[in-house]
Amino acid sequence: MNVRSVARGASARNRAIARTATNPTAVLIGRIGFVARGAVYLMVGWLALRAAVGVGTAATDKQGVLETIAQQPEGVLLLGAVAGGLFAYAAWSLVRAVFDPERLGHDAGGLVARIGFAIAGFSYGGLAFEALHLALGADTAGQSSDASTQDWTARLLNAPFGPPLVVVVGVILLAMAATEFIRAYTARFRRELSLGSLGPEARAWVTRVGRMGLAARGVVFALIGLFLIQASRHDNAGEAVGLGGALQKLAEQPYGEWWLGVVAAGLSMYGLLSLIEARYRQFKRQ
Repeated sequence: MNVRSVARGASARNRAIARTATNPTAVLIGRIGFVARGAVYLMVGWLALRAAVGVGTAATDKQGVLETIAQQPEGVLLLGAVAGGLFAYAAWSLVRAVFDPERLGHDAGGLVARIGFAIAGFSYGGLAFEALHLALGADTAGQSSDASTQDWTARLLNAPFGPPLVVVVGVILLAMAATEFIRAYTARFRRELSLGSLGPEARAWVTRVGRMGLAARGVVFALIGLFLIQASRHDNAGEAVGLGGALQKLAEQPYGEWWLGVVAAGLSMYGLLSLIEARYRQFKRQ
């Protein structure tokens, strides 16, 4: 078998994978997942905004959102729906990471994006299980994002070459933050949306919403990454933070309520962007 035949075979496999990853069932799973992610981020942003203006007790994380949902009328049904949506988003994220239907490739930018998809897949899969446990009668949604982050950081610090590995994770999160900032600045996310049916003003609002949301996510990723690196330098897993801790660190800064309010509004915009993606996302066939 010559090189050309091997290349043709690999190309055919890639096209088959792309078709499988973007068939109607996969697309439906992806759209449901974007709705669930949007709902979670809208609530994270709303609860953080309440904390910023002094109505809530503290900024919260995704686990806190699940517990808030559980307290609502028909909370069990809502949690079941959220769990299903989160499982869908986790599945779509892993499809994007493994099969690369968007053809991001294996260069540095593509690998960072696909690693981010894999992290999101496992993270949202875990969150879906927590929502399911709450729906089935558990008292809490499990560990907070801070406790979970500190737990795996402690285990990693105690492993051979643990501190450098924690730094690597922190650097990956900083790279993910940089990617979000770049997407916000360039509005590159618009290429993933089919907005032809919208008027110019509506498209401009989508751009504003996306930029605010991606910038806010970039801030959160950057804070988590920086505190992971600090935890490694001091060999202290207690200094690591998750989403809730990152928001709380913002609140503790000078003019912290303003910083928290801005980022909270941005996270709500990211939730809105996810709902826009659920409707207008292009699932490419290549």
